[in-house]
Amino acid sequence: MADGTHSEDAPPLDKQRHIKYWQRCHSTFLPSPYTAYDSTRLTFACFTISALDLLSAPLTASDRAAIRRWVLSLQHPDGGFCGSSTHALAGQDAAKGTANLAASFFALVLLGLAADGDAQERAAFAGVERTKLLRWMRGLQREDGSFGQNVWDGETVGGKDMRHSYLASCIRWMLRGDVHEGDEAWVEDVDVDQMVAHIRRGQTYDGGVAESSQHESHAGYAYCAIGALSLLDRPLDSTAPPKTQNALKEGIPNREGLLQFLASRQFRYLAEAEEEDEVEENFIEAKIGEGELGHVGFNGRWNKKADTCYCWWAGGTLALKMLGNASIINSPPSRRYILDITQHRIGGFSKAVGGPPDMYHSYLGLAALATMGDSDLKEFDVGLCCSKETTRKIERARAGLLDSIRGERKGWEGDGFW
Repeated sequence: MADGTHSEDAPPLDKQRHIKYWQRCHSTFLPSPYTAYDSTRLTFACFTISALDLLSAPLTASDRAAIRRWVLSLQHPDGGFCGSSTHALAGQDAAKGTANLAASFFALVLLGLAADGDAQERAAFAGVERTKLLRWMRGLQREDGSFGQNVWDGETVGGKDMRHSYLASCIRWMLRGDVHEGDEAWVEDVDVDQMVAHIRRGQTYDGGVAESSQHESHAGYAYCAIGALSLLDRPLDSTAPPKTQNALKEGIPNREGLLQFLASRQFRYLAEAEEEDEVEENFIEAKIGEGELGHVGFNGRWNKKADTCYCWWAGGTLALKMLGNASIINSPPSRRYILDITQHRIGGFSKAVGGPPDMYHSYLGLAALATMGDSDLKEFDVGLCCSKETTRKIERARAGLLDSIRGERKGWEGDGFW
């Protein structure tokens, strides 16, 4: 294990080991610690297939068809998608399940990932109950602009979590399209102004973002806030010129403070200091600028240990075109931290030094490296947290679905190419 001393070059991404890691996740039973997370099976499936996509590991036609059938089987009759076939709250029919925002986002991304070739890509969202999903999502928005996670007994439940705003913004971009009242594809929109106002209220005194200005700021919440605003400002076609960044201007009043907060998440990894720390979640940071930069990690909050996923949550936020300040990150020592400290010998990435790899940190480790331009990975869409190739598939899937709704089928019928 590396000890934090300086080295000019990071070790390479062990691409073949990572492919084997994700292929095992795809084709075998997961270890028993994942059992408690069965209700988020769609999330793990999306991480797996998206990681294989980033690594350019092909799927068979039967794999793609199976993914599509399984995802559509999780669609809720009242709108949205369930996290797994066993995802139900107490007293609810398990066969019906409980739709939630996260599952709905991952379901749409998976449908895009499963498509192969123009005809399948245009048909990728065939079978998605778009109107029901968008109306269900609109029902999750509260008067203050925040979103809940799901509906229980007729009421929106779940905290006013910034993650929900991000997921809603992504789903809106993937499904809504440029439709106006009177169009056959028209569905009443969420209250965008109130969503932006809710995000604005989440910026804290130190420039970071939390659920509200009175809570502790967090790099993950910062990404979700900026990601939500970026999708509101994003044109529907990735080849189109960027739109005016009105959402960012309104949603983040203290831009310089946010940049300072994110830049402060980097610190030098010191093996000896971490070994001596007896409290798992506390760590005295060795700030950048103190000596040579051998390995530079990120944390999500003040006075916490380095964690692989925050190389993504903080670094990805800075890389979003809305902020355009990825240069704040000193990428070489951060790449060394990921590849030398948390890259695991069996593939995947661990949360921190010495731990086993897990799907969450393994995917976000790849996302961080892709954002830094790793040549072994596909170009990355920082806003949707998937490859740019997948984003283009989603754009074609949206266009195909809207054409279908408008009766302009143009030579394909629903699932005919599956």
